[in-house]
Amino acid sequence: MRIPVWATPKRRRPRLEERTPAERAQKRFAKAAAVVLVAVLSYSLFAAVRPAIMMRSGEAAQACSGWIEMSFPGSAIIVRDERIVATPISGIVHFVARSGERVAAGAVVAEVRDSVAAEAAEPESLRVQEEIDRSVQESALRERRESERLSAVRVQIAIKEAELCAYADRKDAKNVNRLHAELAELRQREASAADALARIQEEARAASAAVAEAKRRSDRAATRALAVLRAFGASVISTHIDGLEGVYSPSGIDLLGISPADYTPYTRDCSEGDSVAAGTAVFREVQNFRTHLLVFADMPEPAAPGAGRRVRVRFPRLATEAVPATVIGSRRRPDMGADTWAFHIALDRYATTLTDLRSEDIALVTEHVSGVVIPISALAPRGDDDGVWLLRTNRFVWRAVTVLGANEQEAAVEGIREGDRVLIRPR
Repeated sequence: MRIPVWATPKRRRPRLEERTPAERAQKRFAKAAAVVLVAVLSYSLFAAVRPAIMMRSGEAAQACSGWIEMSFPGSAIIVRDERIVATPISGIVHFVARSGERVAAGAVVAEVRDSVAAEAAEPESLRVQEEIDRSVQESALRERRESERLSAVRVQIAIKEAELCAYADRKDAKNVNRLHAELAELRQREASAADALARIQEEARAASAAVAEAKRRSDRAATRALAVLRAFGASVISTHIDGLEGVYSPSGIDLLGISPADYTPYTRDCSEGDSVAAGTAVFREVQNFRTHLLVFADMPEPAAPGAGRRVRVRFPRLATEAVPATVIGSRRRPDMGADTWAFHIALDRYATTLTDLRSEDIALVTEHVSGVVIPISALAPRGDDDGVWLLRTNRFVWRAVTVLGANEQEAAVEGIREGDRVLIRPR
């Protein structure tokens, strides 16, 4: 048998093509032209889809004509015409007026009672209270019994009136006459029960008033006030005391030169039943019913309002409304910051929400600026120029604008038109 022999085929040698330098240059040019064509097509595709990408990454807003508030954030120290009233003796505090209440000059605001006398009066007060409770319980029991009796009589009257109607329909004169007599008697009993109930109620009220008056006289005799604290003038009472009542005053000689860091508040509230030592402040009275502020804010010098300028003050934590105010004085404070200013401002009306506060964050509204209003996040600066991304024929283009004024939310600009769509937070 013949065994086949497998032979390995010979490899073909690659054919060498001889090209001239001109042909090789032409081939390189063709490759370069293909690369440029791909690049141009890619850029055109990107330019076509770029507005959609930017619209997805940021929201577009419509510019509109209007005005914005020029406001600067700052901190305000509440300045009041106030004084503290201290107790001359030690004892337990009893308030006659509530904190935040307006009182007239000379009105009793608080009493300081002797602690020993108060402890001695407690058993007598408990005895009188037990007598009041017993009197109330007895009166309630008598009133309930008489009320039940009156209700029973009225039920009988209702039943007899129904029987009377039935006999009247039958023309039964005998029973009709009998029921008229019974109803007359029942109505007399009803009137008598009603009078008795009214008399019991009046006696209960009189007894309760008499016992309560006895308790009041007993308490006053046993726990007599050793010190009566009165308001010196018409004022608003506050039991919130921080120890800075004499520091921040509207009539201060150099209010604008005060540095808050030099004064530490020691906040304390005096409450009903507190034990106080002689010389301790019990309450504070705010007079003149006008709130002044010492405001510290950073702003450029051209924007700083001077004395007599009308401004508005907003307390973001307390209310959205801005309160009208007048600048009494202003001063640059380089010791607190390069652009820091101090302002003495008087609010047009008394703000009761500030009675118990010493400091609060504010926004100082200095003026209103008109222009084309856009969101502040739509501004897209380039170098030293301000600008926005403006939607034009399905693509966004950068357009330079002049910023007339800006706050934390909006900017008033010129250089674009009302109705233009601008990109918010461009990337």
